[in-house]
Amino acid sequence: MRKTPVVTINVLLALICCHGLAREVQLEGCAQDVQTFCSTVEPGEARVYNCLIANEAGLTAACRNDVMALREQVQDELIDLYVVVPHLEGRELGEANTDAQGNQIIWGRPLPFMAQKVIDLGFELPLPFGISIIPAAFEQDLSLSDLKIGTSGIADTPIEQLNFDNPSVKNTALQLKFDAWLFPFMNVFATVGKVDGRATIPLSLPGESISPDRCGLQIGRPTFCDNIYSATAKPDYEGTNWSVGTALAMGWEQFFVVLPMVYAVSDIDLIDTDVDAINISPRIGINGDLGKYGDIAVFVGATYLKAEVEVAGSITFDVPALGPNDREVTLNYQLIEENRDPWNAVAGANWQISPRWGFMMEAGFAGSRNNVIAGVTYRF
Repeated sequence: MRKTPVVTINVLLALICCHGLAREVQLEGCAQDVQTFCSTVEPGEARVYNCLIANEAGLTAACRNDVMALREQVQDELIDLYVVVPHLEGRELGEANTDAQGNQIIWGRPLPFMAQKVIDLGFELPLPFGISIIPAAFEQDLSLSDLKIGTSGIADTPIEQLNFDNPSVKNTALQLKFDAWLFPFMNVFATVGKVDGRATIPLSLPGESISPDRCGLQIGRPTFCDNIYSATAKPDYEGTNWSVGTALAMGWEQFFVVLPMVYAVSDIDLIDTDVDAINISPRIGINGDLGKYGDIAVFVGATYLKAEVEVAGSITFDVPALGPNDREVTLNYQLIEENRDPWNAVAGANWQISPRWGFMMEAGFAGSRNNVIAGVTYRF
């Protein structure tokens, strides 16, 4: 059984408008067969050709030869073209897509656009709408910059001499996703959900930055001013987020390429401003037929993530030299936080158990980001 997804939209239009009508008049050996089987079919858009295919068992030898030759010619012209998500089930390209009674399949749903033209070429389409529940967890090393500290409630003193000692963040999220196939090659989607996590921000500062009022003395400068002191801030946070995006898909036979692109916004209680993020994740994979257990698609690729946010909080340093009663110094801080490496690798699988139910899982690794994402989807 050969599975070939649908051609890109420009090629699809060219096939329908040009091959459909022009090629039908070249079936010179089928004049009598057209009268016998397709006399009520309006010529154009490959309708007569599809009618002959549907009645192939009863065609004359001459007509069957013409139909087979046309089918091979169309396939040869399309064999090197990239195609997308829908696929053929036990049919050749251009062969009529009919039900068990031999009647033409009619796509009675509003999306995707141009669905009937794709169906008439013999392709099967996924159900147009989907709703998914997606849990996710990831750990990301951070890059910090523009540190400011202060002791009076406002972090307004820039610090140049510092060491951040491998800061990182761990997040978990639960998303509700809505998607729709706008075109046979384009899926659009939106998500909404909750996120929570903890950042680990180790700081090492010289004593003169921790207590500038004492270290600024001309006479009697304390010895602790030249020492380095370390502390770690571990702010917990939670909030909501939403995203919008699109996934462009194309493929050839059982192979496919997918390009999801997402714009996400998070509103968390740790900071006053929203966090914007851009995510692009090109993947390449292969489809497999599991028979009565559905289809499975296995893929590998990479993920680009870019996010930057201004974070503020407080951190406490233990400075023994200050004395037993006031050895702890709490400073307010403000800094810029962004993910250290924008790219990491990704691998995963999507199991389409039935036309309505699907399950996916993917893992991100390499670089400085690790993540696991799963999801259950219901299509309708």
